[in-house]
Formats: sequence, C-alpha cells, structure tokens
Amino acid sequence: MKTPSNGVIGLLLAGGQGRRVGGRDKGLLPWRGRPLAAWGYQALAAVTPQVFISANRSLPDYERLAPGHLLPDPDSVRGQGPLAGLLAGLGAATAAGARAVLVCPCDTPGITADVLSRLVQAWNAQPERPVIAECDGRTHPLHGIYPVAVRAALEAWLAAGNRRVMGFAQSVS
Repeated sequence: MKTPSNGVIGLLLAGGQGRRVGGRDKGLLPWRGRPLAAWGYQALAAVTPQVFISANRSLPDYERLAPGHLLPDPDSVRGQGPLAGLLAGLGAATAAGARAVLVCPCDTPGITADVLSRLVQAWNAQPERPVIAECDGRTHPLHGIYPVAVRAALEAWLAAGNRRVMGFAQSVS
C-alpha cells in the first residue's frame, strides 16, 4: 500500500448490529436513493486517499463499495462495538504507513467532505492528539481523527472490558 499523502486514511464504521432498526444493516438502509454507507464513504474518499470499511456482515455489499478495503474486527475484540472497528482501522493505518485514521459512522449521511477536511486541518495543528467533532455543544467521538499512537491505549481499554466510545476519547485527548 502507498503511504497516504496527508498521513490519514479514512475509516467508515459499518459493523453495528442494527438493534434500533430491527436488526437490519444500517449502512445498507436507503437514504435519497443510495445506501447510508455510500454517503459517508463518498465524504471520506474526498478527503483521504484510502477508505476502509469496518464491517462484520453484508460483506459482499460493502466489498462493492470499497473493493479490497474491508476490515473485520480483530478476533480478540469481535463484537465489542465501534471501538473494535476503530482498532481495526488503526491497524490498517499502521500497515499503510499512515499517521492517523479519520473515522465516520455509516449512519450519518449528512456528513460532508468540508466537515471532514476541517477535522484534518485541526489535527495537522496537533497531530499527537485525537481531534473530535463538536456540534451544538455536543461531542461526537466517532467523527474524528485518531493518531496511530493511541492504538496501544485502545487495546488496553478494550482488554479491560471498556466499550464506551466517549470514555476512550476522553482518556486519550
């Protein structure tokens, strides 16, 4: 793999169980004529040279969206939620020679390349720390950039049985 020019790879989180939508795969639900995941993928692809998808089901559908760029959860953390997907993304970033992962969940079709670009710009000013999106006074830890340096902390967080995304984000910020 070629090293990303801006040091960042994209990661679309599409591994949820869909409990709130009757068990259906959220990323594949249609919105404005396209699957939800396609919107986030498009925004990430406009900002990063490579976009990976963390998915654990509907793999043929996600493979069509990102050929050769699917990331299942590592066996040691399978089923432990979005942080398991982030861990897989940090591993892919390390393998690609990237310095960070720009992450976005599959169920936010309104996310724009402009918003993601601003996160990258903010991260470039402090590349040793995660940069997390905030909107209307709310923090969104699954819209942000996580440097590969937090990988060991995330492994320890998950090994200790922690799954709270906000808690992890606060612990490494």
